[in-house]
Amino acid sequence: MLAEDRRKHQTQIARVEKTLQEMAESKNLTIQEREQLAQQLEDLRKETRTKEQQLAHEKKQLEEQFTKRIADTEKAAKDWELRYREGTIEQALTDAAVKSDAFNLSQFVTQLRPLTRLTEITDEKTGKGTGKFKVVVDFPDTDPNTGEPTVTLHTPESAAKRMKELSSIYGNLFKSGVVSGIGSSSATGGLASGSGGKIDPRKLTQQQYMEIREKNPELLGLRSAKGKSRR
Repeated sequence: MLAEDRRKHQTQIARVEKTLQEMAESKNLTIQEREQLAQQLEDLRKETRTKEQQLAHEKKQLEEQFTKRIADTEKAAKDWELRYREGTIEQALTDAAVKSDAFNLSQFVTQLRPLTRLTEITDEKTGKGTGKFKVVVDFPDTDPNTGEPTVTLHTPESAAKRMKELSSIYGNLFKSGVVSGIGSSSATGGLASGSGGKIDPRKLTQQQYMEIREKNPELLGLRSAKGKSRR
């Protein structure tokens, strides 16, 4: 549009310049008239340069506005993508926590979030992306054959199942691994310290510790409220 406007303006200027030039060459003009025509021609050329500069300025402004619009659109797209990824991962981990009977949902999510990512599902035949995504967990595990550390790929649900199997490490994350009906005399899921069936307080959450300390302090190796040792 700017280029078209410029071409029209230049055509008009060229026509006026030609007219003034022909008049300036006329022998019937006085010296004063010739000087006036020359000044008009110069003013016309100055005006042309001014309009070209204005067009260049407007063109630059449009380019800057367009560039900013593209940048804002790209940023908004990335923000929405990040929200989608985080929301999908958070929901998948929360669902897995509920299904696995996790003692504390946020604790379970916090434990697995750094290991979890969203990946695109590929077509088995073509190997190309399908546009659909799934949540996977890069779970730190141990090779059953060599005993060496390894990383296995899991869904949030299968990761929770594996964590339950590794009760000595993750037992305190699940209700089945805390205490069998707070108030019993046994600890499960890796909470026992290995000495007389007592519970290792390092593997308890603050809430778990307070409940056991209130109702069964002997499981922690503490004295009862009456002051009598139950060791």
